[in-house]
Amino acid sequence: MRFLLLATLLGLALLALAPHAEALERLHSYYELRDDTEALASQYPELAVYSEHGSGTGPLGLDIFSVDVALNITTLSEAELAALPTMYVDGAHHGNEGMASEAAFLFLQDVLERSAADPGYLAGKRLVVTPIMNTDGHLQDCRNNWNGVDLNRNYPWMWGLYGTSDTRGSCPASGTYRGPSAGSEGETQDNMALMRSLNLYAYLSGHTGSNDIVLPWKTPYESPDHEHARAISDWALYQRFLNESTNVSGLSYRDPSGAGESIAWGYGARGAISVIVEVTTMQWSPVEDSTLRQELANELLMYDMAWENLLKLGGRPVVIGTGPGELTVRNDGWGAAYNLSAGGIILPRLEPGETATVDWHDSQLRYERILRNPERDVDADGVVTLEVGTPLPDIPNQPVPAVSPLAVFTVLGLAARSRIIRA
Repeated sequence: MRFLLLATLLGLALLALAPHAEALERLHSYYELRDDTEALASQYPELAVYSEHGSGTGPLGLDIFSVDVALNITTLSEAELAALPTMYVDGAHHGNEGMASEAAFLFLQDVLERSAADPGYLAGKRLVVTPIMNTDGHLQDCRNNWNGVDLNRNYPWMWGLYGTSDTRGSCPASGTYRGPSAGSEGETQDNMALMRSLNLYAYLSGHTGSNDIVLPWKTPYESPDHEHARAISDWALYQRFLNESTNVSGLSYRDPSGAGESIAWGYGARGAISVIVEVTTMQWSPVEDSTLRQELANELLMYDMAWENLLKLGGRPVVIGTGPGELTVRNDGWGAAYNLSAGGIILPRLEPGETATVDWHDSQLRYERILRNPERDVDADGVVTLEVGTPLPDIPNQPVPAVSPLAVFTVLGLAARSRIIRA
């Protein structure tokens, strides 16, 4: 706490001494961000629901809070809400990375404002935002949680394989302690429970300290000599997403420094395109020397891009033509679609941009929007059901009846008689 007091006093001194104080902007405290997030959601009662669904492990029991956003959210059943393709954004697994929380809050604000003006911006999708994962750490300006655990080394996916410590951390030099066991921390368990309840297409976890995009685990593309490097099965889809991210934000990508990260679990267990967004190099400060929105402008463009293309994150067949017993479909997604079937022969794979004809004997087209992986949770297989209506009947060609000689002579006679009468 002494470190937090000194940092706060330093920040106040900077505000007092700055020649253009109006250019400086102070970061939210934990309590301010909680209250401002709840107030923001209350401005859009038809679109947003604020909730507190977990707490920090410290004695204060600080709430982990989120906002759930969907069109007409209060009228949707639980099943309807759970079925919506979802983007999940969180921040501050490391409590001293306050700008990641600010990025999550600003993005939430942007989506709500745009959706209120244009409901189509939100149609058919769901957004869930948790600005602060490590509530105790955020309050204390500490990387680790109350138990000294680095929450972003605590997830049960490649837990402890590399880049972690077996020594409990303490502030301000808090380290990378992975915890006594995989998924040991309450904050980790709360976040996994939340993600398990979502039809997760994309997961962006905000951090600070560098300014780039981080992949779920060590890969042969970036770390070919690392003993634990492992391929990403949907790598072509990831590449498209990463290229689009770089195009709008200028951010490059890299492998992570440690294992057991939230995004490894988000992709490995839940099948979502999952990345860390390192939103700024500034690790922690009570003030920013420009407005927060200016500092985070490029990163917010990446968040926007992911949201606006959410339905393309995987295979996305669309029906472009119908005929008796057949559908013509085109894959408008950024990844391949797998095992397409509308009640007939299964089409094993449809690449992005490809068109194909499939048998149509069912009112639903089923496909897998990502590559099936037996290591994933059983409900995260990426199966999508698309309503395509009642199949058109497949009417077989009727055989032409044989014509007898008597019928031919009768027709010719009638024709001759008709010419005589007209003459």
